[in-house]
This record gives sequence, C-alpha cells and structure tokens, in this order.
Amino acid sequence: MSEDRTPESLTPKQRKAVEALLTTGEVAAAAQAAGVARDTLYRWLKQPAFLRAVREAEARAVDDLSRLLVRLGRTATATLARAMNDASTPWATRVRAADATLSRILQLRELATLEARVAELERLAGPEEPPR
Repeated sequence: MSEDRTPESLTPKQRKAVEALLTTGEVAAAAQAAGVARDTLYRWLKQPAFLRAVREAEARAVDDLSRLLVRLGRTATATLARAMNDASTPWATRVRAADATLSRILQLRELATLEARVAELERLAGPEEPPR
C-alpha cells in the first residue's frame, strides 16, 4: 500500500481488517477474519493511511456508543430517581443512588468546563495549519 492512500482507497481486505479490529479487539482474530496473516496486519498497522482508517473507525464507533449512552442516560436517571424516592428502597441503596447522581453531575460539569477551556485555547491559538 502506498503511503498516500486515503482510507477510502484501502483494499477490500484492509477494509475488512479495520472492521474486524473493531469487532474482535484482537489483531490475531482480526487478521483471521480478514483472511490475512497476523504479520501482514501488524505491517498494515504501521502504515499511516491504514492506521488513520483504524483511528477514524474507532472514533465513529465511540460516537455511536456516545449517542446510545445519552439515550440510556434518561433511563438511568429515572432509575436513580425511583431508587432515591422509593420509601421501600433500603437507605443504603438510596444513598448510593444519590451519591452516583451527584458524582455524575460533578463529572459532567467538569467535562463541560474543560471542553469550554480547550475550545477557547484553540480559538486563541488561531487556525490549524493543514497537514503536509
């Protein structure tokens, strides 16, 4: 594979290997699923275009999971609320539910603050130079 290939121009076996890496999480299993030797997959992982394709696929997978977690967040929040407000729930469970809720609120606030700070630093740093 030439170094200037884009992820879209990967061979069919390389595309299959990228998908298999995501689904199996193991190089040996991914190589087998893609129909290539393990050493071949390790060699591909050292090539910038292939590695970029793997990273982009991983980022898309994380984005998909994030959307699922956001949707499940409403259910989780409702479950915590029911546990905290149900008089028949043991106090230890209610306290744990309250603690979990408060911890997540604080984590969310911290992440939002950090995201805003990073965005401001990126804005102050100026436009990103295009890769060469």
